[in-house]
Amino acid sequence: MILAADYFAGPYIQFPVTYIIPVALVSWHNGKFWGYSFAVTMSVMRVIYSVFIWNLPWSAADTIINLTVSFSVFALLVTLFDKVAVQNRELSNKVDVLTGLLPICSNCKKIKNDTDNWEQVESYISKKSSASFTHSLCPECRKKLYGNEIEKLRKQNN
Repeated sequence: MILAADYFAGPYIQFPVTYIIPVALVSWHNGKFWGYSFAVTMSVMRVIYSVFIWNLPWSAADTIINLTVSFSVFALLVTLFDKVAVQNRELSNKVDVLTGLLPICSNCKKIKNDTDNWEQVESYISKKSSASFTHSLCPECRKKLYGNEIEKLRKQNN
């Protein structure tokens, strides 16, 4: 479709704007190799149209210059989109996000999982993300659970 659109648009559009989005999409989804391959194919097809199909008022040198410019722009586009796509994939692999509503018990704080079983918060989050846990006590809970015993032990050790 792109080549047909370029053919019907004619030779006077010097830079085939209709190629930018497809080259970007191919690079994003399939990587640099296929992006460059697609860019070369599109640029070469434009030259074939220019030399064999269209009646052009400019020289072959002008056509080669146009090919060089268009491929240079496409190569830059492929490089940029591939780099962004790779970084996006790496970031997606590093970031695991829990979304939605999680049913949690008001008393014991267990979470209802996908199979309607209740499990500890730590276990659930560890399965759903790359997070891991270490346990500690906040100052309020420490005081509530152990009262002044920790302070007494601390004073004895000093």
